[in-house]
Amino acid sequence: MLRISIFILLLVAAVSSAIFSASSVALEPEEAKELVREAIQVAKDLRESESYYDQYAGAGILVDIGDKDSLQFLVDGLGDNDWVLMRSAIDTLLTVRHPYGLDVLYRYAEQTTDAIFMKFLSESLASRPRDDLSEFLVRLVESDDEWVKKHAMQSLASSEYPGKEQLMTELGNDQNQDPLTRAYGYYGLIGTESEADAVSGLLSITDNWGADALEVLAVALGQHNSDGTRSRLRELRAANTYKVQIAAMASQAGFGNEEATEALISIIAKGKGLDPSVAAASLRRMDAATVTTITAELLECCELNSDTGTRLLESWEYIDADPTALYEWGFTHKNPDIKMQTVWLAGARGDVEYASSIGSLLNDKDSGIRAMASWAIVRLYGEKYAPSLSI
Repeated sequence: MLRISIFILLLVAAVSSAIFSASSVALEPEEAKELVREAIQVAKDLRESESYYDQYAGAGILVDIGDKDSLQFLVDGLGDNDWVLMRSAIDTLLTVRHPYGLDVLYRYAEQTTDAIFMKFLSESLASRPRDDLSEFLVRLVESDDEWVKKHAMQSLASSEYPGKEQLMTELGNDQNQDPLTRAYGYYGLIGTESEADAVSGLLSITDNWGADALEVLAVALGQHNSDGTRSRLRELRAANTYKVQIAAMASQAGFGNEEATEALISIIAKGKGLDPSVAAASLRRMDAATVTTITAELLECCELNSDTGTRLLESWEYIDADPTALYEWGFTHKNPDIKMQTVWLAGARGDVEYASSIGSLLNDKDSGIRAMASWAIVRLYGEKYAPSLSI
């Protein structure tokens, strides 16, 4: 597990706000270039570590600046017998910017017969859809593996690609398909010219379609505000499955329902098991004003654990709102997982004004935080400055 130094813990409590304010500024070109140099060196050191996990982290960063040996290392990891390392290789290749990253992953997927690999790949694509893999995902919908098919449909419903409307219509209306596939088919039509028909199809989903289909229904209805969808969401709040209840609650909160919003905040702050993480992750599908309000209340009222805090930060990747308060909370947090996820968020959003805050973590004692800081700096500045460096 990641650990943060005692020195940082004590220092944060005393002077964190002052440090944060001073470092939330854009860098001069020479400063940025030097940070890239330091970040690449950190990645190289990680690549030479005895820890496989550090090696994968370092390789993912170096691939983004064109390192072919690191790319080959990740490709070799796709066939690793250690499933954790296989999953690390898959996730890393899905997120690198190097164009060969996706290409080698696609080629491997075309050739392998490893069922575990396909499960991991489909699951990763469901959590981070790729428009450029839609052709491959369409074939996965025909898989006999229900897990693979489910996650392929989840990814396809959330992606944009030629022929999507026709494909989703066919799957949603095909009564020979399983209920979950049909539910995702209707969900994928939200935002298209067939949205009205899709909502009609969604509202025809009954409880006997199963809990998974009802959860998709609850999520999808949150994207179409009408009397009919609000009425159905009220019914889903009383579902037997808590995941369905939370999904419906989040959709209601997205419509401005105050009771649902307060209930969602309560679950994030005080819920048990996986419920807080699921509730926090649901923020990503709400409008910016609602997410900002909920986030502000959570930061003021509550002590969030690792899972909930990181999900909250993840949900902000594409939120078009000011994340200053969230960064101030996360960069100075005593929990290393939350601090690391904050660094990821700044890198993922491209918020270069926080480069100094990130750069100060390149020497952190926690290798996970060092790796994420290195990744974020390369993501922010590597494309511009790495080609001019000789390290």
